[in-house]
Amino acid sequence: MKLSYFASAQNNSANCLLRFRVVIFAGFSLLSACAVAPGGYVRKLPNDAEVAQYNASVEPDERIVCRRETPVGTNVPRRLCRYIRDMEDTSRFHREQLKRVLR
Repeated sequence: MKLSYFASAQNNSANCLLRFRVVIFAGFSLLSACAVAPGGYVRKLPNDAEVAQYNASVEPDERIVCRRETPVGTNVPRRLCRYIRDMEDTSRFHREQLKRVLR
């Protein structure tokens, strides 16, 4: 009976060691996955000089306006660049929706 107790104790310690190794391996895998540089497309906003150069060569409706806006839910402002016509379309849509709701 004592012999089976020692065999099961050795088996338990081997299982614990195996579990520990699996947990450590999974942890290192997750950490190394976070450390990899993102591949793919990274959006680059134009600087002020590029915007001015572009705006000088297009019609007024096609011009770009860049400004710093603070999105809802955060206090960190972001630089957003949009076409003037898109800004006007969005404003018109929101005004119409507001009028529809307030009727």
